[in-house]
Amino acid sequence: MEERFDSTYSEAGYGSGSIGVGSKPALLIIDFQKAFTLPESPLGGSDLVTKAVNNTVPLLNKAREVNIPIFHTVVAYREDQQDMGLWPKKVNSLSLVQLDSKWAELDGQLRAEKHEIVLTKKMPSAFFNTDLLSLLVTKRIDTLFVCGCTTSGCVRASVIDSFSYGFRTIVVEDCVGDQAEGPHRANLFDINNRYADLLTSYTVMQKMEVLYDAK
Repeated sequence: MEERFDSTYSEAGYGSGSIGVGSKPALLIIDFQKAFTLPESPLGGSDLVTKAVNNTVPLLNKAREVNIPIFHTVVAYREDQQDMGLWPKKVNSLSLVQLDSKWAELDGQLRAEKHEIVLTKKMPSAFFNTDLLSLLVTKRIDTLFVCGCTTSGCVRASVIDSFSYGFRTIVVEDCVGDQAEGPHRANLFDINNRYADLLTSYTVMQKMEVLYDAK
């Protein structure tokens, strides 16, 4: 079954090319906040997310070292839920992630430094009703290295919008996580075949070094 699925994609031309890395990248870290990274949270406790956070730490440090722009996102909502749209009907546990609560804080290993931008979003994509697009255009960014959670949700939605807006999109495959292995792997497979390239954090850090040395 799996071989036939792969063959069908190949025959249709999916995954036949590579987007590559441009000359002006930024690092986008999606929703690595305590609501999703701490095991005591009703939304947290995923081993895949924990591994992704741990792998993102050295990548974030490298981005800081070579002065690549860094953007973080968190999701957070009003206590009265007026800004939640239809989330309460589908994922009511998100109502716990209130503005100014600890669940809206970035994971302790990935705290933003003063010059880094933290965007609060309400919906899956990091681009939807945030300043991300205008910030990237102003900084003349051409490539996004994407980390975060979850692979099948906010990461995928952000990757599709990044691709749609014309940014070279690179998903750092060991720096994204999901609630379960199945959706994680399936969405990485699909993202790689349609919208983005998959690279390991090691490879991305090497590319960051090359870009830094070229300046």
